[in-house]
Amino acid sequence: MKRVAIIFSVLAVLLFADGLYMVLANYHPGDANTFFGNQTWNTSDGEVMLMSAGFLALVAAVMWVLALRYSARSRTGPTDKSAAGQPSGRTASRA
Repeated sequence: MKRVAIIFSVLAVLLFADGLYMVLANYHPGDANTFFGNQTWNTSDGEVMLMSAGFLALVAAVMWVLALRYSARSRTGPTDKSAAGQPSGRTASRA
């Protein structure tokens, strides 16, 4: 889970850098991107990249939280107090 979170984080940073470059360079190839079909709100390619980077960063943050909670839970051990000190019923010999 941590590996996937790292990959999504790196992709979000790369998308953000690309979108920021497009916005700062005033990159407009001539096409109009409508935002969710709204014809009055046209966005440039850089703005679309920045929005995509934001959504991807949000997903990466959720993955980081889940990965850290999972690793913290696995480090604490069993949560059932009655079975924590009991030996298992299996033995090495078969009699």
